[in-house]
Formats: sequence, structure tokens, C-alpha cells
Amino acid sequence: MQPLLLLHGAIGASDQLQPLAARLGGMFKVYTLDFTGHGKTQMPDDSFSIELFAEDVLQFMQEQQLDKISVFGYSMGGYVGMYLAKTYPGKIDKLITLATKFQWDTEIAAREIKMLDPEKIEQKLPAFAETLK
Repeated sequence: MQPLLLLHGAIGASDQLQPLAARLGGMFKVYTLDFTGHGKTQMPDDSFSIELFAEDVLQFMQEQQLDKISVFGYSMGGYVGMYLAKTYPGKIDKLITLATKFQWDTEIAAREIKMLDPEKIEQKLPAFAETLK
């Protein structure tokens, strides 16, 4: 079966993609991973970056002995997939993204950061806030 890696978004973790992994499991050899600082992984020594998360994927591929893989990336996971496809084109077979921003700059990042206010999330999306805890 063709390998398919599912990559989660910025405030997510691999467990959120398990229902999708289960549905695709009959058609693909499905893999998931938690980016550094997500799920049950350790926080990085430096700050988060797309390059750091891309290294997570490359290390995972090496551990799993995968030379090339198709990627489905949700939100930030899609951005990581695009970075990998551009920087390491021989590693990515196919790439599918969902809810991925194609343009990032200081202004866009500042707007996104404002939406990560824990009090606002808890007020507007209490069930999601509970999941994040």
C-alpha cells in the first residue's frame, strides 16, 4: 500500500487525525506524528518553526525507512508539507492540503496569534478549550 502521512495543524495533535486515518487505512499505509511541542512531545529548545516541523517529518521518514511519501496536511501541517515539497522535492510524492494559508507575513502572524488567546478560546469554544487542555 502507498504510504500516506497525515500532518496536524498548529494547535492540534496527531490524535485529532485518527478518525481520518481509520477511514483511509484500507487504501493507504497511514502514518501520523506529533510535531515537536505538540501532543505528548517535548517543547523545543528554540521557538517553533516550519523548518523544525519539517525536520520532524524527515526524521520520522528515516525512522520508518520511507524514502518518499504522500502527505495530507491540515492547516499548518499543509504548510509543512508545502515546505517539504519545495525544499526536498524527492521526498514528497503527492501533497494535499486543507485550510492551509499560503501567505504568511508579520501582519498575518500577529492576527493569528491574537486568536490563540486562551481566555477567548475558552469563552467562545469551551468544548475545544477542554480538548486542548
